Amino acid sequence: MLSKKTMQRTVLATAIAMGLSSCATVDDTLGERSGGFACGAGAVIGSLAVGAIVAAAGGNGKQIATGAVAGGAVGCASLYAYKQRVDRLKSVAAQQGLTAEVREVQVVDATGRKKSVGVEAQIEVAEMFPSNSATLTSEGYRKLSVMAQEFARDRAATQRGTPAKKLLVVGHTDASGGAEINQRLSEQRAQTVADMMAAIGVPKQDIFFQGAGSARPVADNATDAGRAKNRRVEIVEVDNEQVLAQRVRDERSSAKYLTHGTAVASNGTAKPKAKKATAKPDTAAKTPRVATTAKRPAGTPAKAPVPAVSEKAPATSTAAAPETVVQLAGKGGIDFGGTPVTTTSSMLASSIQPKRSTFSLITPAYADAPATSCVGDLPRIQGEVKNLATGTALKDYSTIDFLPGLNGGVWASKVNGHVAAVGPVAVLRGTGAAAGAPLMQFTSNVGTANKQDSAAYKSVANTYEGETQVLYRVFALDQKSAPVSCMDIVFDKRAGNAVAGEIYYPKQGDAYVAQFRPQKRG
Repeated sequence: MLSKKTMQRTVLATAIAMGLSSCATVDDTLGERSGGFACGAGAVIGSLAVGAIVAAAGGNGKQIATGAVAGGAVGCASLYAYKQRVDRLKSVAAQQGLTAEVREVQVVDATGRKKSVGVEAQIEVAEMFPSNSATLTSEGYRKLSVMAQEFARDRAATQRGTPAKKLLVVGHTDASGGAEINQRLSEQRAQTVADMMAAIGVPKQDIFFQGAGSARPVADNATDAGRAKNRRVEIVEVDNEQVLAQRVRDERSSAKYLTHGTAVASNGTAKPKAKKATAKPDTAAKTPRVATTAKRPAGTPAKAPVPAVSEKAPATSTAAAPETVVQLAGKGGIDFGGTPVTTTSSMLASSIQPKRSTFSLITPAYADAPATSCVGDLPRIQGEVKNLATGTALKDYSTIDFLPGLNGGVWASKVNGHVAAVGPVAVLRGTGAAAGAPLMQFTSNVGTANKQDSAAYKSVANTYEGETQVLYRVFALDQKSAPVSCMDIVFDKRAGNAVAGEIYYPKQGDAYVAQFRPQKRG
């Protein structure tokens, strides 16, 4: 027979195990159940666990019952809190006429279990800020202040006895205008909203703000509707500064933002490029056949069905449709033996599998769509995450080591008799961010009497980190003088070698792309 002490230990271990496993189950179903269900489930888990603990400690029936009630309240509060906050914020946004997406921020542990660590709201800023201004309209101020009060109220309700939550405001713009101008404007707008949060009662030391400019599009910048979605303010509140820093790192170089380019249109306009017809002129199309609706007399042999053709329909030609070629301004001058670019999508960029994130948040805006190549993109500039009270940058908890092989070397390859080189190429291990600005240089007609080295062209690099690879995207700053507009290079993060690459360059006004695989020099 088990002793009382042994029974107490057994009951305690069982209660803890049951509580942990049940919490994981409830966490997985919170998004599909009502708040009442979440609260009820939390109450059951909490009451069972605390009641069992009291019993294991030798408590009597009354103590066990009291412990169960207290445990039920704790369980309800912990499981229901984030669900309740999301629902309330959604309700406020709807009442104020705000176009907003509100959701929980969840982290995933090593076993795949999800835990809610905060709340995020993406709010479109149409009619809230005048064009090119960081001053809220009176209506915009009223609407956003109501939303801000909800964040402040939730914060006040959970502040006592818990670590201070951290709040981040990120400004986003569409791709109209220059990247630097967009970054400054988005930062000013983010600070405007952050100041509002502070005025309402959130301590300044707990507020951070950032201007991401047009670097993180969630919709197509080539349409009015898409640009409206990209003009937004993002408000995120998480449990602590470490979680905030991890989220900032994940967002800064996430490959999911490759889905949409930052160019309002392709770099130039597309024009049809006629191809030679492969069929003879369609003389039969001069007299279109019209299907008759008359019934076939009985006993008449059936004929093959004739497709219905409208009498007003134009004749159908078998000639090949003209091919659309992307236009690309620039000096050019070196032919890398590439092919015309007929789409701004890229199979190379699409091959990057987004890095597995600490966070489980994937919004509907990030659809499984082809990634944009550099020819449909522009350099992306993001500002630092700054503290509202001190103006200092958010502490980075990552290392400053480089990815294998990507520690500052020059990478080059011979393409169609010419050498293309870029460097120094350096990518940080902890953030996946490019360290420093590279240069592009070209040697034309290698091995001939006409060999010629070009100037070193100043460039800017963006990186997108995947699970096993990183995309290194380089733009020439002065594309009017550079022979190459941009390059995409995919590196293996583990081996430190280039897997593949693409060079985009202008040729008689058309965009051309050549494949290359650079090797590291020195």
